[in-house]
Amino acid sequence: MRHRAVILLGAVLLLSTSVFAQNTDIESLSGLQFNFGNPGARSLGMGGAFLGLADDASAAEANPAGLTILRRPEVSLEGRNYETIAIVNTTGFYPDLVQEEFNAFSRAAEVNFASVVLPFGKGAISAYYHLPLAYESEINAAWETNIFNVARPRSLPNFFMPVTDPPGSSGPISEAECEALRDDTGDPFSCLQFQTFPYFSAVNIKLQTWGLAGAYQFGRLSLGAAYRYHQFEEAAITQRTDLQVRNLRTEVFQATVNSAGDIVKESDSTFVFGFKYAPSDRFSIGGAYKEGASFDTSIFLNDIAGGTGLSDLGGSTFHVPDVWGVGVSWRPMPVLTINVDGVNVSYGNLTDDFQSIYPEIQILGNNAYETEDATEVHVGAEYFFASTIPFALRAGWWRDPAHQMKYVGPQTCTDEAIDSSFRTLCAANRTVLGILFPGSEDDDHWSVGFGLAWPRFQVDAAYETSDRLKVGSLSGVFRF
Repeated sequence: MRHRAVILLGAVLLLSTSVFAQNTDIESLSGLQFNFGNPGARSLGMGGAFLGLADDASAAEANPAGLTILRRPEVSLEGRNYETIAIVNTTGFYPDLVQEEFNAFSRAAEVNFASVVLPFGKGAISAYYHLPLAYESEINAAWETNIFNVARPRSLPNFFMPVTDPPGSSGPISEAECEALRDDTGDPFSCLQFQTFPYFSAVNIKLQTWGLAGAYQFGRLSLGAAYRYHQFEEAAITQRTDLQVRNLRTEVFQATVNSAGDIVKESDSTFVFGFKYAPSDRFSIGGAYKEGASFDTSIFLNDIAGGTGLSDLGGSTFHVPDVWGVGVSWRPMPVLTINVDGVNVSYGNLTDDFQSIYPEIQILGNNAYETEDATEVHVGAEYFFASTIPFALRAGWWRDPAHQMKYVGPQTCTDEAIDSSFRTLCAANRTVLGILFPGSEDDDHWSVGFGLAWPRFQVDAAYETSDRLKVGSLSGVFRF
């Protein structure tokens, strides 16, 4: 068992090339998965299926064409609270890795949506506020505690890399294959063991939207549009330690900052266009297109181990996905409404203008990372019970296709531009990124909700749950 006496040469070099390049592939963004749904507790209770119905104040953002159905001025307000799960590979031997879940929370019961709607003739206008994204997360991939609450360093993901000719031209192998290679060559250094560096990371992302929407009805057809002004703020940091979690090696920080280095809010403007066609009181079809905003972020590196201090690595761009969809709403009986939406989300926008910290990744260009576009199916229903105070029960489901950022580049380094003496380290770095950014799986979301309606006031509540996301919502509407 010669390899058991081998010091893990090369492991201390892993990730050390970060001083030379720009990036957004830092650990604080691993396990991160955004969702961009419609506002409103009523919509949430029906699985987000609302494009074809669009008959309350939240239509200003979801499908502004639906505003024409509102015939009285009204004010609406929604508060949401959520918990989401970031799934990160934390231990094990490649490819048999063990994942761990880290929770992230919204700020306590923030206002998610607020609007004022003023109808006129065959049209309506609305001013509104929307908080589509408010994400906070912390990940400790350096220390863990046992049942006695005693902290100890984690056993982070390990893998074995053969030193071939040219060095590092093959990818990672199993521990058994590594041992066999060492026995066959008689060289204990013919296969090296690597592991990811322990790290701490945190991310805080907030996107706010202020909108002006308007709609007008032409017979059975309504057309609507909205102008949206966005403000975006991001701060993401990763601190890497040495393998014994004794000394801090590097800090990588990505944020929206000004020339003085202060965290600021970036802004952008976009548009929403929608339509709704209702040939009868029992059936309607609607659709909307939402343009995604773009925001510049800056990236900095503090190379503590190398002693080079703080470096400005340049920047990247955060692209909010474009969204378009079509939905139908059918009322088979006066008290029952069934909604079905199909929505396409261009999550691939999230990796546009992507910057990597690794030279061996930059060589790959835009082929190293992938965030797949998603086509979501939303289904929901609402049933009204006639009573002194009419109330409604709602339920819904939707499928969230996998759209977490994933490393899809090669785990070998036969690139001509890479010096052969560094190909083992190059392949190790690429394997690390495959570990840190493994992608995600499809997620089924289920929701329930209820509403109480008075002539001038309405209150709605909803709860949505899935393996990765829990959302609670409470909203109210006051009509003049």
